[in-house]
Amino acid sequence: MTVPQISDDEYLQREFNKIDKDKTGKISVTEFRNLLLADEFLQNFRSTTIDTYIAELSNNSGWITFEQFKHFMKTETRTYKNPLVIMELKQAFNEVDTNKDGFISPQEAHQGITLARQRIPEGIFGQIVQMFDDNHDGQMSLEEFLTNVQKLVRK
Repeated sequence: MTVPQISDDEYLQREFNKIDKDKTGKISVTEFRNLLLADEFLQNFRSTTIDTYIAELSNNSGWITFEQFKHFMKTETRTYKNPLVIMELKQAFNEVDTNKDGFISPQEAHQGITLARQRIPEGIFGQIVQMFDDNHDGQMSLEEFLTNVQKLVRK
């Protein structure tokens, strides 16, 4: 007996239809948000990141269509290249960049890590910024931060 195979799109359509109970071809952003927060990995993201991502994905319409749902579901959420991961990293960078100059200084790195409740010896902070400071200007830009996080993730 052969079990019929279904395509990824057919599978995703079935899953979408389970959420789209009124068969309108769209689900509310609240229903989609609840789906995302059921994922253990995504529970670690800031709620503001998830809400911003959903707003962008839905074009601020309040609804997620099947195509938008499929786009998200086919994107690997655990990779650096995922827009949700990049958005989370940018928000983390912006929180640490307290003077909003677009760079993280050793002092801001110290403050950010302290706020994150990580105990790192005082002399390490300069080394952290230096490690991420590709152009050796004594501070870390967002681009340097994203590039070096990507390098760390690959290791």
